[in-house]
Amino acid sequence: MNLRVISAACSIAAFGSSMMPFGALGQKQSLKEQLVGTWTLLSWEQKKSDGTKVERYGSKPNGMASFDASGRYLITVMRSDRAKYASDALWQGTPEENKETADGTITYFGTYAVADAESSITIHIEGSSFPNWDGTDQKRFVAIDGDRLTLTVRPPGRDVVDVVFKRAK
Repeated sequence: MNLRVISAACSIAAFGSSMMPFGALGQKQSLKEQLVGTWTLLSWEQKKSDGTKVERYGSKPNGMASFDASGRYLITVMRSDRAKYASDALWQGTPEENKETADGTITYFGTYAVADAESSITIHIEGSSFPNWDGTDQKRFVAIDGDRLTLTVRPPGRDVVDVVFKRAK
């Protein structure tokens, strides 16, 4: 090969790589890679079919979500304004106190699988504070924007729920 052919090939290669979009040079993280970590709860909002919104866990709920790289998760959401029990013993709440706790808390854990194409996860619920969910599979649509995660539940014929988290620091 002569010097002109080598020089032309190098020029073409340099020009071609400068025309590639930035994302093509570096790999974009998969949805699972973006999801893995610990997230703190910002809001939980139910959107009813008539347009009204319900904050079932209050305007400043507490909670977190944790997703590990091996496909396990834990999600917990609770009202931040729950009253303390009169008794300081864990299993000695009154029926009213126990009802308020049950109504103001949801916790569930299990495994998850990612569907990158539709930006969703399917969670398999191994255990939940709502026993009817035990052993079920549910879909959550996932949107990650920087350090913000939104999990959206769209059950057929029912209200849409958006649960928003911020990546824990």
